[in-house]
Amino acid sequence: MHRFLVIALIVAPSFAAAQALNPMAIPPALDLDTFDLTVDEHVHQFYPGINTNTYGVNGPYLGPTLILHQGDTAHFRIHNELAQVTSMHWHGLAVPGEMDGGPPREVEPGETWEVKYKVKNPAGTYWYHPHPHMLTAFQATQGVAGMLLVKDAAEAAIDLPRTYGIDDFPVVVQDRRFLPGGNFFLGPYGDSVLVNGTPRPFLECPAQVVRLRLLNGSNSRIYALGFEDGRQFRMIAGDGGLLSAPVAMQRLWLGNGERAEVLLDLTGMEGDSLLLMSYGSELPVTVPGSNNMMMESSILNGVDFPVLRIRVGAPTADPVTAIPNALVPVIPYDEGSAVRTRTKLLTGTGMVGSMGMFFINGVQFDMDVVNDTVLLGSTEIWNIQNFSNMAHPMHIHGGSFFILDRDGQSPPAWERGAKDVVLLDAGSSARVIMRFDEPTNGWPFMYHCHNLMHEDNMMMLQYIVTDVTTSAPGMQADQPLRVFPSPAVSLISIRAEQPFRQAELFTLQGCRVRNWEGVASKEAAMDLSDLPAGAYLLRVSGNGHTARTTVIRE
Repeated sequence: MHRFLVIALIVAPSFAAAQALNPMAIPPALDLDTFDLTVDEHVHQFYPGINTNTYGVNGPYLGPTLILHQGDTAHFRIHNELAQVTSMHWHGLAVPGEMDGGPPREVEPGETWEVKYKVKNPAGTYWYHPHPHMLTAFQATQGVAGMLLVKDAAEAAIDLPRTYGIDDFPVVVQDRRFLPGGNFFLGPYGDSVLVNGTPRPFLECPAQVVRLRLLNGSNSRIYALGFEDGRQFRMIAGDGGLLSAPVAMQRLWLGNGERAEVLLDLTGMEGDSLLLMSYGSELPVTVPGSNNMMMESSILNGVDFPVLRIRVGAPTADPVTAIPNALVPVIPYDEGSAVRTRTKLLTGTGMVGSMGMFFINGVQFDMDVVNDTVLLGSTEIWNIQNFSNMAHPMHIHGGSFFILDRDGQSPPAWERGAKDVVLLDAGSSARVIMRFDEPTNGWPFMYHCHNLMHEDNMMMLQYIVTDVTTSAPGMQADQPLRVFPSPAVSLISIRAEQPFRQAELFTLQGCRVRNWEGVASKEAAMDLSDLPAGAYLLRVSGNGHTARTTVIRE
């Protein structure tokens, strides 16, 4: 008996009666002017006769697929009908900080959050999920998540499968562990594989080129995806949109939160079937999903197991039968355009779940601390180095980045498009380059490990993006004012064209943290060494004159 069949028979032993394959659920696709998304409690039967308490978005488990169009303004109303706070993060989308849905943006029970943003991303597969502080893993486990598909003219001009649910399929891969009573157990690993919420799924596909939009929606498990017969598939897009050309692959590693669009040529295969597998036996011991730690064991760890059976039926009336040689031009940011390089060190020793502690640059998440300040419109290189004992999928909010190199080597072809998650094994490093075009407007962006157990256990920091050319509302400068150095570490010099008697430094929330008063002068000094890193507003006044500017504390 094949090893994967043995695994299939022992997965979810409490539900042994449910051994027949089930048609893979396909979430409804919504293309609307305004999306009403209700997060609520439900009861769902994943296995016949067994009730599971779930959360969902407009339904019992997961949410609808939302269709957005580049250049449009997207409108959402997030209705929280849970008994706890929630939020909604638009993973991978370039949106301003106040719309990003990070931990500070809580939607209280019974509250509705109005969201509006311009759709700037290119065509691609993105997703939405909750991001409340220390509740993200729980709410995601319960089922709050869904796909976002962005459409644009460049993608529409290519002969690709794009008929949703016919030759273009969302494939959300998750592992879940069920308690004896039927409810989910919150932890890093599950013993049952769900695809779009379906256990032991099969998918009917036409005998032509089809498109699978893969998302790793698991809490911690990394997937090494490939087909049982070793056939090649073509990856055409990653996290942030299309690649420049299809990449032939037999194996695809997918970290938590990562997406990949692949084309599969089923031409002439009517009546046949394929099996999409995850080859956990190939994962290094440092990668979650390998046979690494007995305290966090799962029957799926370190073994090869089935993910999705594909059954091939008749082709459609107008099939796509060829895979294009080229897709869209992909132009990474020029390394020479970067104004600075930041080093992010991942350290600590712990488990795949929440046991142990992991750090970024030696610290953990504090919602009251801004860890980095970035200038609006600037391009930076972040050198992420993993000195911890296991792999971490690192996600940066606020847009997409490009991988410059991994351990000093050019990234593989399938990682040369725009991304927002980079999977770093223990002992490895990657330099990524990103342009910061979205202001935070008082609501910081996060960067964190997308292993949801690590994220909820504080492996997350936050940064703000500030526009130094713009003052806060109602603060118009009457006289020119200069501060140097900026960014500053400790002491700053203040110079104005007109004499001033007072210099005040405020947080962006309006709290005064420094006050200098003296005889009328055009110069003064101020010590910032004990202030948290971030952006501040400086105001000087005297003899009827005022001047204001922004100060950056590193």
